Amino acid sequence: LSRDEYTPEYQMDFDRTKLALNGLNSSTAGAAFSAAMSGSLASYYREDGDEYDIRVRYAPEFRRSVEDMENITVTNAAGNQIRMKELGHVVETLVPPTIERKDRERLITVTGIIADGRALSDGVDSAQSIIDGIELPSGISTVIAGDFEDQQEMFGDMIILMILMVILVYMVMASQFESFLSPFVIMFSLPFAVVGVILGLTITGTALGVMSIVGVIILIGIVVKNGIVLIDYIHLQRERGLSVIQAVVVSGKSRLRPVLMTTFTTILGMLPMAIGTGQGSEMWQPMGIAIIGGLVVSTAMTLVVVPSIYCMFQGSKIRSERRAHAEKLGLDADWKKAKRRLIRRKKQK
Repeated sequence: LSRDEYTPEYQMDFDRTKLALNGLNSSTAGAAFSAAMSGSLASYYREDGDEYDIRVRYAPEFRRSVEDMENITVTNAAGNQIRMKELGHVVETLVPPTIERKDRERLITVTGIIADGRALSDGVDSAQSIIDGIELPSGISTVIAGDFEDQQEMFGDMIILMILMVILVYMVMASQFESFLSPFVIMFSLPFAVVGVILGLTITGTALGVMSIVGVIILIGIVVKNGIVLIDYIHLQRERGLSVIQAVVVSGKSRLRPVLMTTFTTILGMLPMAIGTGQGSEMWQPMGIAIIGGLVVSTAMTLVVVPSIYCMFQGSKIRSERRAHAEKLGLDADWKKAKRRLIRRKKQK
């Protein structure tokens, strides 16, 4: 607890009615009481270049007891000396030794350390359950801050960074492929990388933390690499005159080995980090697990989903081009009739 035990203190409790009857206010009476007990700065004493405060107050023998405090006098505007006991009474109370403030509001901080083997989110949940079971007085609110607050801010920054990285990666691929469609197809492997990260963390019982998010950011650059290798080779086969299906099949067989080799080398490189048991390994372990899980799932999906989506988009593009060419030649009606005849024949068979 940031606040120490309360300390006893004497306070002068003024009666505003008595103050008004004697021609005084609380500020004047309080200043006189404080000057008598704590002293007021009257002047300075200088000697050999050093400066000392000259503080004037009652002698110790005149401020030891409650009776001495009540006999402290204050002069009103008429010049009359009035004792403090005629203006109020002295009360004994307990006050905090220090008062902390944040944003002009009083603050008390309760700090704790998360137990070994427990995630920060577990500690936050435990603290929140305790807070929910307490009936707080009106005017008092609670905020969970500290490392949890820093973590939430960092998560927000990481998400913005991930979005920027996805946009930049897409822009680079679009400029290299000279197409907006191919990079879009490659980007379909990114959601599966996130799924792999979640599966990896769930299987190993690891909490999602800052280092796991760093692993996801690293995956953005690694995962698209496999898609780039595959799509680039498909474009090469298309330029050689193969159909879409043939180009996808040939590219899948040809690029399977390079894709698996690059994936396995990365996974094996991250394996010591993921299973590390040395000092400080708990910090880097989530990143290794996130990268391995994301690579395993995204690679498998890249070899299946990305070619399928490529065929779907290319098939739609080819049909649109054929339809536009037929309309240009005035064969649109005949083409539609031929299509209907073909559908009827299929149904009859």
